[in-house]
Amino acid sequence: MARRNDYIAEIDKFIGNKIVSLRLARGLSRKQLSEAVGITGQQLSKYEKGKNRVSIGRLILLSKALGEKVSYFYEGLELEVTYQMPIDHEQIRKEIVRNFMRLNNLEHQNAINQLLRVLLKDTIVEKKYKGIF
Repeated sequence: MARRNDYIAEIDKFIGNKIVSLRLARGLSRKQLSEAVGITGQQLSKYEKGKNRVSIGRLILLSKALGEKVSYFYEGLELEVTYQMPIDHEQIRKEIVRNFMRLNNLEHQNAINQLLRVLLKDTIVEKKYKGIF
């Protein structure tokens, strides 16, 4: 599972890859593009490698210099970068217990209990909590 900072770093790299790809496709050197947007070549290099985050204002200048819409730099982002929220095990446990208790049918409760036993078979959890289920 990625931490939040890892997720942001992946977005920075994604946008950086878009910048460098577009720059090369337009036949521009790093120096030409950096001068066009008023930054150093070193700073542009950091943007392209995803080491520094591109502000929206700077991204607008880059998009104009490269002849692309700002939205171009985000296209495909949802497919390339994913972030999983940390799992709140306590909340999930409460929800499972609440839903289980809402089952008024003893056969259904037994079926779910049996399913859990099958899923936990030969796992560390079953060995540690043997007899609870």
